[in-house]
Amino acid sequence: MEQLLTGSLKKTELKKLKGIFPIVYSFFNKNNSLDKKLITEQIELISDIGSNGIACLGLATEVNKLSFREKQTIIELISKTCTGKIPIAVTIQGNSFKEYVDLINVAKSNEASWIILQPFLKNKKKSEQDCYNFFDKIIPYTNNSISGIQNAIEYLGVGLSPKNIIKLYNRFPNFRVIKGEASSVFIEKEIKQYPKDLYVFNGRGGQEIVDNFMVGCKGIVPCLDGADRFLKIYKLIKNKRIIEARKEYQKILPSIVFIMQSINTLICYGKRVCAFRMGVRNIYDRKPFLSPTDYGIKKSREIAKMLGKF
Repeated sequence: MEQLLTGSLKKTELKKLKGIFPIVYSFFNKNNSLDKKLITEQIELISDIGSNGIACLGLATEVNKLSFREKQTIIELISKTCTGKIPIAVTIQGNSFKEYVDLINVAKSNEASWIILQPFLKNKKKSEQDCYNFFDKIIPYTNNSISGIQNAIEYLGVGLSPKNIIKLYNRFPNFRVIKGEASSVFIEKEIKQYPKDLYVFNGRGGQEIVDNFMVGCKGIVPCLDGADRFLKIYKLIKNKRIIEARKEYQKILPSIVFIMQSINTLICYGKRVCAFRMGVRNIYDRKPFLSPTDYGIKKSREIAKMLGKF
């Protein structure tokens, strides 16, 4: 294996990881194949609206429904469009240790800036110690790339305490960014315990975005559906115009609440809001999925109209 990330490279690349990193939705064709054309259009939009980075293969990408080849395809589509323009974050999730390693290699060969490791959950009765042992074993394969973990106890049911996260930080010089899914109250408490060069991103569809940045988050990983609004809020925060940022957040909060009832509603309705804003009429779901209701589709169209076309 190559040596772990060097200090100078790590610091240079780490500083680029901040702001709004929209995560890619998986769009499908009527025959259940990946809609590579629509996914490419989405990737181009994420870049064109001025995003600070792009992410893929997390829960919002329906990663658990994708084959290895489909995951590789999405990474390659992003790399083709975004390499050299904005940082690329790739979540790694597989059905075996070998698949994790193979996907890490795909991410590295496509110049991923940040590799996010999901816990291995084939046996869902995993303990925190099981998670720690898995991360301890897999992180060395991310060598010469900035790595981190998706610590989403609320969604995945298992994760690491700050104590074990700091143990990984001390063991691996390239373990420097965490993707969390927690309220500002909990994330603030955790950030206080971390070294300054251990960055924390939050998700949750942009919920509490202003407070997340105020308590020390470096970035947010939302989906494209409201990303342009989040970018506007982030710029206001950077310019210390906090009151204005909160007002902008209040404008879109009802749509966030509607979409972020659960991961299933995000995939069902958030994806539709995104598609309607892109001018797409027909959305096809891959099983298992939450079936949209007529009211839900109507509400999604209303939100898309309120947000406007990209």
